[in-house]
Amino acid sequence: MVIPHMYDNLVYRKTRRPPAAYSPDIRTVAEGCRADGGEERTIALLPTIFSSGISDKALTRKMTREEARKHHGGASTQVYRMLLRMDERGRFHCRLCAVDANENGWKNARDALRHLRRDHFGLANVCPRWLV
Repeated sequence: MVIPHMYDNLVYRKTRRPPAAYSPDIRTVAEGCRADGGEERTIALLPTIFSSGISDKALTRKMTREEARKHHGGASTQVYRMLLRMDERGRFHCRLCAVDANENGWKNARDALRHLRRDHFGLANVCPRWLV
């Protein structure tokens, strides 16, 4: 006979996907986001954001006044914020992923930056020692 204890509980973790492969071609990245179920309006912004090539610097640069007025209600912030949406609870979600793909989202917009780098643009920080 097995007697369950209060401290016996199961923890289910989601399986980790490998990071996206880096591609300097924005069309390849856009097709990957389309295949993942991303919003078409957001995917259309990618050539504007990465006009000088896909890089971390392009993703985190400040918006121009025109971009801020058009996409962020006039508030100038970093460009990656155009790729996020906020829900009714004030949490941020990636617009390049399918709706509800990242269930709880992120409390801070800055936390979603790692997801964008790793899962969409192939800009993840990978240590060679981790691959062994």
